[in-house]
Amino acid sequence: MAISSIGRVHAQRAIRPLSTPVPTMILAILLAILQFSVVVVAADKKLCNQYEELCSRPYNDVTFVSTHASFAVTSQTRPKAPGTQYKGIADQLKDGVRGLHLNIMQGSSASEVSLCYPDCTVNDGGSLLDTLNTVKEWMDANKNDVVTIFLEGKGTDASPSSVVKAFTDSGLDKYALNGAPKTWPTLESMIDDGTTLVVFAEDSSIAAANSKGYFIPYGDTVLKLEGPFKYGDVWTCGPWNRTTQSIMLIPHFIVQTATYNGVTYNNMPYPFNLGTTNGYQYEFHAVTCRGGQSIWVNFMEVDFYDQGDVMTPTLKLNALPYKDDSPENFYPKFFDADPDAPNVSAAQSLSSLSATHILVLIGCLCMFTTLSFAFDRLQI
Repeated sequence: MAISSIGRVHAQRAIRPLSTPVPTMILAILLAILQFSVVVVAADKKLCNQYEELCSRPYNDVTFVSTHASFAVTSQTRPKAPGTQYKGIADQLKDGVRGLHLNIMQGSSASEVSLCYPDCTVNDGGSLLDTLNTVKEWMDANKNDVVTIFLEGKGTDASPSSVVKAFTDSGLDKYALNGAPKTWPTLESMIDDGTTLVVFAEDSSIAAANSKGYFIPYGDTVLKLEGPFKYGDVWTCGPWNRTTQSIMLIPHFIVQTATYNGVTYNNMPYPFNLGTTNGYQYEFHAVTCRGGQSIWVNFMEVDFYDQGDVMTPTLKLNALPYKDDSPENFYPKFFDADPDAPNVSAAQSLSSLSATHILVLIGCLCMFTTLSFAFDRLQI
């Protein structure tokens, strides 16, 4: 009799309910798994030029900000050497510039290539090799970004073999895309292949000097529109597209006539009214010229890129969301005052879930339902 009583006591203890219901515990575990899976999927999300949306787009369907005479840096105080930019190339790349225009000339010796604007007596930007080393260092650390270099200078006196050697010595040649394809690859495929550098050479002898073919002839591929302009001129959009050209470049900067060292130059930078030039006029110029051409606006070449705002219009051209923007910014002001209004943050969070997240969530809910049903059957 005593043994039977003890057995009943143990049996009663065995079925005593837990302080936390098992279904609740299971749900907590599944939610933790779901949260972990969301973090893992988010961490694996691929970005191309900082945006997931750009990965599937061909190179010639993307708009990039490019800087005119990228190396020609000056200060905002009274400059001794007038330049076209206030920040150096490393900062330009960090800030989102993806097109660099390098004016190449012969340096102090026949084997040296210098970067000068408009010539080496006004602004000597140093050697081509030093600049390429800077670009290489940045690209090594940012392998998911596609960068384009324009070697400017038709009829330049720079040695073609020395230009090729600078690319080889810097190691940038390993990133270079070989030739202009009939159909441009997507940014994602360029990143996967490690060919994240496109090089256009304006001078035909420079392009022909590269036996590996990664100097793409400028005139055959790039449609460069009219420009630059002087203050007060009307932006125009000619010449019109030829069927062989698949890349459009718009020079969007203003120049003036100025004298330096007793020499008069016609196309010197105009560092005034930049809030307007690099503001709404930037977007207006791009959209207007796009409407009259059969190819996309790929490069907007600017002076003093950090003055005004050229990045926001570029996001618009690429149909990308503004930085740190959210749907909440587009609700009327009275919306938040409504106590019955839906939780916008929650809706935003749900809308950002990918198909993978949703499938994981459905799977977890199904598992929870099955386990809860099984537990209830055991209780019965």
